[in-house]
Amino acid sequence: MIPKDLNNARDKELLTKVMTHLRDVTQIKEQTVERFPNLRDTIQLLKKHNVDVSVSKGVDLLVTIENSRTALEDTADNALGPIKEAILPLQSKESDNVKTRVRQFQIKVLNYRQEFQSALPYGKTETNSEEINNSYMKIGEYFDKTCQMEEEAKELQTLEQLFELQRTKQKELVDCKNELVQLKQMWDLISIIDGQFESWKETLWDNIDAENLETLLKNMKQNQTAP
Repeated sequence: MIPKDLNNARDKELLTKVMTHLRDVTQIKEQTVERFPNLRDTIQLLKKHNVDVSVSKGVDLLVTIENSRTALEDTADNALGPIKEAILPLQSKESDNVKTRVRQFQIKVLNYRQEFQSALPYGKTETNSEEINNSYMKIGEYFDKTCQMEEEAKELQTLEQLFELQRTKQKELVDCKNELVQLKQMWDLISIIDGQFESWKETLWDNIDAENLETLLKNMKQNQTAP
C-alpha cells in the first residue's frame, strides 16, 4: 500500500516502510549480482580441469547463470520501477523534511558540545575523594547523554540512506565519546594517586621507607606520562 499524501504520522510511517522495502530489495539484488562473477570464474576453472558442469544435456551452466543474472535484474527493475515512480513526489517532499530534521539536530549537537565542554571535569587543580566521586558521576551522566545523542544520529542517518540523501557525520559526537574515554582514564589515574597519598598520610614517621616511596613516585610519573 502506497500513501497518497503525507498529512499525518501514519502516512509518513507508511512511506518509510515502503522506502525500507525498496532499499532492502535493492541491496539484496546488488549483493546477489556481485556473486555472479565468482560463480562464473569457478565454473570456468572446473571446465578447465574437465569437470562436467552441465545443468542437463546440451545446457551450458555459464549461459544459465548469465540468464539468471539478467532475469534477476529485470525482475527487480520491473517490480521496483513503478513503485519508485509512484512515490517520487512524496519522497521528494519527505526528503526536504528529513533535511530540516538533520539541520535542527546539527544545531542541537553543537549546543550539546558546548554544554559538554563546560560541564565535564577537565581542569581541576585540587582533588579529594568527593571531587573524584563527583567527576566519575559527571562522566557517567554525559556518557549516557552522548549515547542517546548517538542513537538519534543513527536514526537520522537511516532516514538519509532511505531517502537517498548524503549521509551526515556528527564529528562533535565522536569527539565527545573520545574525550569521555580519555577523561575516565585520567580520573582513574588521579584516583589511584590520590588514594596512594591518602594512605601515606597514615604512615608513622618511623615507618617511612624513603627508597620505596621514591620508587612508587617514579612509577606514578611514568604512568602519568605514558600514552
